[in-house]
Amino acid sequence: MMERRQLFAIDGLFCAGCAHGLERRLSGLDGIMDAGVHFVTSSALIRWDSARCEVADISRKVADAGYRLVERHGLEETAARFDREVRRLTIRLAVAVVFGMWSMGAALILYAQPDIPSAIAWWIALTSGLFAVPVLLYSGAAVFRMAWRSVRLGAPGLDLLIAIGATGAVLLSLEALLRGEALVYFDTATMLVTLLLVGRLIETRVRRGAILALSALEKVAAAELVTTVEGTIVSICSLQLNATIMIDAGATALADGVIVTGESMIDRAVMTGESIAVPVGPGDRIQAGVTNLQRRLTIQVDRVHGDRDIDRMGGRIAIEIASRGEPARELDRWVGRLLVAAPLAATTAAVLCLAHAGSLAEAATRALAALIIICPCALAIAAPLAHIRAAVVGGHQGIRIADPAALEALATLRTVVFDKTGTLTQGVLRIDAVEPTAPFNADDLLACAANAEHGIDHPIARALGGDGSGAGGKRMERGAEGSDASGRRIRVTSAATARTDGRTWLDVTLDDLPVGSIGLADTVEPAAATMIAALRNAGVTVFLATGDSADAAGAVAETVGIPEEAVHAGCSPADKARLVGTTLRPVVVVGDGVNDAPAIAAADCGITVSRAHAAAAATAGLLFEHGGIETVLPAWHLALRTRAVIRQNFMLALGYNLIALPLATLGLLTPLFAAVAMLSSSCLVTLNAMRVR
Repeated sequence: MMERRQLFAIDGLFCAGCAHGLERRLSGLDGIMDAGVHFVTSSALIRWDSARCEVADISRKVADAGYRLVERHGLEETAARFDREVRRLTIRLAVAVVFGMWSMGAALILYAQPDIPSAIAWWIALTSGLFAVPVLLYSGAAVFRMAWRSVRLGAPGLDLLIAIGATGAVLLSLEALLRGEALVYFDTATMLVTLLLVGRLIETRVRRGAILALSALEKVAAAELVTTVEGTIVSICSLQLNATIMIDAGATALADGVIVTGESMIDRAVMTGESIAVPVGPGDRIQAGVTNLQRRLTIQVDRVHGDRDIDRMGGRIAIEIASRGEPARELDRWVGRLLVAAPLAATTAAVLCLAHAGSLAEAATRALAALIIICPCALAIAAPLAHIRAAVVGGHQGIRIADPAALEALATLRTVVFDKTGTLTQGVLRIDAVEPTAPFNADDLLACAANAEHGIDHPIARALGGDGSGAGGKRMERGAEGSDASGRRIRVTSAATARTDGRTWLDVTLDDLPVGSIGLADTVEPAAATMIAALRNAGVTVFLATGDSADAAGAVAETVGIPEEAVHAGCSPADKARLVGTTLRPVVVVGDGVNDAPAIAAADCGITVSRAHAAAAATAGLLFEHGGIETVLPAWHLALRTRAVIRQNFMLALGYNLIALPLATLGLLTPLFAAVAMLSSSCLVTLNAMRVR
């Protein structure tokens, strides 16, 4: 077996139901081992046996379904594609509202004045039909096209339900006009199309943010200019392998490479999640995205733009998004049931009418009434309206909902994976232990350390105060050096004796005499322990995954109440994503760094705190715009409330079927009253959505 795996783009994919259908169709192709299709990013991750099928076979299968397989969409092209779709939907909806309003206005005249002379009524009915033409042929074109595609893919959805109801209403209306009668239902068809477009536009606008993840990741080490050792300024895109470039102190590395000259401290938190800056020197390798804190470095490039570690992480995010495919939503399950019930109800209504010596026209009228009732357009807006209301309520709490599916997953969470640095902790070092050496006391020790770190911009200097007296210190290869008011030399260095308590230990000397040791630790979020206890009491499994050391991770886990066996230390971004894939779903990942982005993308619900990096924030479904993990519980409660309201909306959208469908089947409910009942359910759904608090 010759196994291959590749991420493709699917051109023309704009429907979650069609994504499910295409996924099933691809999975049925001989040689396909696994396929995941994601409609928001229009991507497909396919694993296949190249000895049994080739890319050409996959491409033909996709083409047969009405789509086109391409190697990859560019990020700008993908964003532009979504923008075009939003514009198209907006124009189609505007046309549907304007012309549908006139069509319904004409129909209302007929409903309100049943004694209008038949000749005049016929012309009013024809006018209603003429105004419905732009709605059906232009605004509803995409609905009917998607309905047909869903049939071909074997994945019928809400588009098919709406198309059946609208088509039935139009055909019955045309038949009435041909017979010279004015009993038409064009307004029902336009209402079905309009309400579906409302829900589709809401969903498309909300989901557009999902495609920004990879773009934000590229900006971590964007295509900027770098300086070679020869003094030439070149674009990072044109930088050649083995070129030697300079990285100034305070600058972000834009290329991966091995240090040739220079010694410094680098902040790798954005890539690894490590809370402490690490020393580097000749022979050490650094990555694009890390920050050079101390002095200039020269590096020899070993990976060019597009192949850097950060670029590969972007590919990992795209793979994780595609591999999870489209989640099965509760709406899809309800639509599936209705699609089975619709033809049965219509057929039953027609047969019962004919059995009682009714006319063929009357049988068709009863069948249409049954179709209109069982085709509740309120379903199209039931979830989007609740999501909009949740977004408004969440906004007041600093919660931005980028992906409604993430909010739905949060409501049913089974597992939560937390990052450590910057998430469970504040990413700010603090003095956690002070051990002076006689004859010095704690105040002497802290004063000496502050003098040595005075005037230095470094995480350790900020933790130690760095506001002492004297001329100011300077950062050395393995610490800092300064002097006190009397001119005595003070040195702060990494502790000579390794400890396993999770702290960063520093030794302080005064003219080479030991003054004592200081232990630094990351500041744990005050709300972390309470929040984790609440999750665990609710039966949620909690993990800690970090790129930091086992000692540092264990110390934080013990403080916040996470069991030792649930701690995963020294994790790479890929390790975190793999952990997500092996845990009980739905999985929620809470993080803040670029290194968390693949795991956030792989999760059913990704959450970032306010201090999160732009790449992690763009990948997440929920973003906390201010504050930290203390917002997790309010977000969870909001998700639970929203889910309850969505379920209530489904019940309201479908509940009238239980009463109206038997009446329509027996001929006791006309299509007019069926349409009124359907409109009433839509109004109830709208009002109920406002109950999200």
